[in-house]
Amino acid sequence: MAQQDLADLLAQGGSALGPSLRPPQVAVQIPEPLKPMLMQKNGFYAFGPALFVRPWGANISGNCLWWNATDTWRREFAGEGDDLLFFAEDIFGFQFAIHPKGFYQFDPETTDREFMGNDIYEWAGILMGDLEYFTGAPIAERWQELNGPLPVGKRLAPPVPFAFGGEFEAEQLGAITDVELMRFRGDIYMQTKDLPDGASIEFEA
Repeated sequence: MAQQDLADLLAQGGSALGPSLRPPQVAVQIPEPLKPMLMQKNGFYAFGPALFVRPWGANISGNCLWWNATDTWRREFAGEGDDLLFFAEDIFGFQFAIHPKGFYQFDPETTDREFMGNDIYEWAGILMGDLEYFTGAPIAERWQELNGPLPVGKRLAPPVPFAFGGEFEAEQLGAITDVELMRFRGDIYMQTKDLPDGASIEFEA
């Protein structure tokens, strides 16, 4: 059943975004936990633009290596999440990551983590079991009905971060470049992480 969930996810995905990773000299570079997925399809979008699985390979747009580089956006979090390797994201730019202890969803607004399984089959099963929560697919579909196709490299976010009252409503969301969005969230997190509960926060439009 667990392997079937991954097979179903791959079937829902579009065309691979990167070349085949089957040659041994390439495959050896891929983190072992990701091999069952990326060696079958090297990066893809699924459920419209809602789920983005990043491809592996240095010369591919939006690839895992570039995304996890310190100077892409990670330095904005000052070490938070450095034990994670991020490989996919939902429509809102919330991250999916691997860790020595398993698979997690990572909230970049709070740095909270949600455990999603010991391996990629369990991760796929949990994700497929609640697509609305883990991908935001219905909101992505509604947003595109209102605004047209979501440009490649962009995710959806409200003017006020979700953690501070932003709404999960298509009408309230804008399309923001993924790197810009993560840097913004890292900056906000660092400014607010030590504030006491109930502190007043203002966001400029």
